[in-house]
Amino acid sequence: MTDSKASRLRGTESFEAVASALFAPLRVTDPGPQGFEAVVDHAVIGPVVVARIQATAATVTRDNHSITSSDVEWMHFNLHHRGPVTATQDDRTATVKPGELFACDNTRPYRLIGAAPSDMTVLCVPRASLGRYANSISRRTVFPIPTQDAIGGLLGHTLSAVNDGLPRHGVARTHLADALTALLLAAFADTTPERASVASDLVDRIRAYALAHLGDSHLGAERVARQHRISVRHLHALFKGGDLTFVAWVRHERLLRIRRDLLDPASADISTATIAARWGIHDTKHLGRALKREFGETVNDLRRRRMH
Repeated sequence: MTDSKASRLRGTESFEAVASALFAPLRVTDPGPQGFEAVVDHAVIGPVVVARIQATAATVTRDNHSITSSDVEWMHFNLHHRGPVTATQDDRTATVKPGELFACDNTRPYRLIGAAPSDMTVLCVPRASLGRYANSISRRTVFPIPTQDAIGGLLGHTLSAVNDGLPRHGVARTHLADALTALLLAAFADTTPERASVASDLVDRIRAYALAHLGDSHLGAERVARQHRISVRHLHALFKGGDLTFVAWVRHERLLRIRRDLLDPASADISTATIAARWGIHDTKHLGRALKREFGETVNDLRRRRMH
């Protein structure tokens, strides 16, 4: 990766220190007879951390003793490249093969057992960035997803390509983080474990689709319903039990990103209208009031806060 120098580590303590700083406190045990060695390379892309980890055989554990209230709440998405790895979280255990993707929720204990040298790319996404479906993904942790087809293939290719170079500009990096997150949501929404409900899976896919098209001003209930081969009435019924209707949820997600961009120093010279249009809102007459209602701050409030 272009933004950081790879760390070559010897011994479990040095790896624990680096990994804990990047992700959250964890423990490494049961190294092979030759001792433990690892190479860790990482980059920060907006709110997301991407790390490539190549390590000798060992067991990585995040247990109740490691978890503290001050830890960042991450969801770890692991793209496995090489070596046998067994992942355990809650009551689920899976053997992950090269070319498969799986998630771990660092707010709860998990264990990764590498019986031989392994190589994986880890994408760490704040749970807050996953919105209202963080809990849905959390129920599917360690459930392996193949990355050879469709969205999984695109995500696997993107995670591999990110090693070759990252955009330098702050806004471009932020959009890359959004794109990676949207791909993850789509990949996991497209894969349903046996106990996940069909309705929940469909809502996840609809949300993933909408997040990937927030910048399109024509995104609306009719288009989304047609894309997912359901009626508009069915679409609204799927969101009826949630905190927000479908239309209100899309508006909230757009406003959330506009607020973030207004606070970003890299957007200082970009007009509010341009930022809003980026997220599918072309009429800014009521934008200030909408932001005030949603977050308690107007456009001017956000611009001023960015300068301090």
